[in-house]
Amino acid sequence: MKNWSGHLYFDDKFQWKNLDKAFPELWDLISSETKQNVEEEQYDQVALELNMAEIEKNKKPMGYTKEGSKYRMIFPQNMKEMIIYRGVPSEDIREITEKVQKILKNKKIKTAVDYDKMLLYDIRKRRK
Repeated sequence: MKNWSGHLYFDDKFQWKNLDKAFPELWDLISSETKQNVEEEQYDQVALELNMAEIEKNKKPMGYTKEGSKYRMIFPQNMKEMIIYRGVPSEDIREITEKVQKILKNKKIKTAVDYDKMLLYDIRKRRK
């Protein structure tokens, strides 16, 4: 089945600083899917450091939203949620989301998973 997005919902007790050990691994998983040159890799390294600085302050990270990337890791405002998104429906979304959930579970971070809950998906579905 093709999906637009995978949604991982954190429980009420979750704090952003809990991501400190899992985030670099999540970052590598998402960024490794994008072909990059040396300059882009340097940019990604700086972006990872900025995300980690936010997590250390117990603030929501910016995520991985680089233009032209295969996948994006988005953290919506006012929600304890992480979204794995691709611009087109893909069978890969479910697989990547499950890998992300496994990484989080290994770091003892509880999540619930759902798919295709983005407003963009609802709008496109209504047009058909």
